[in-house]
Amino acid sequence: MATPQLYSQLWKQLGQWIIPRDLRHLKNCAEIVAAILESESACLAHWVPYLSHRDCQARSQMERLSYFMHNPSISDEVFYAPLLR
Repeated sequence: MATPQLYSQLWKQLGQWIIPRDLRHLKNCAEIVAAILESESACLAHWVPYLSHRDCQARSQMERLSYFMHNPSISDEVFYAPLLR
């Protein structure tokens, strides 16, 4: 599966502002932001078709999203504040 252009652009752009402890968190953030933009929805379930599937079922994708949203390593100061600026 080819990497979507929006994800690639977001990953490069977000990498200029966000310095995560783990690079995987930045990749997930870029993928989620791309899914939000593509789905035009704030509903987690609507993002699933726009996420890389990694051979996962929808339930596994929802667990990935939940883990990202509730991960204590992903703080507002590191991820969301630079994105909003």
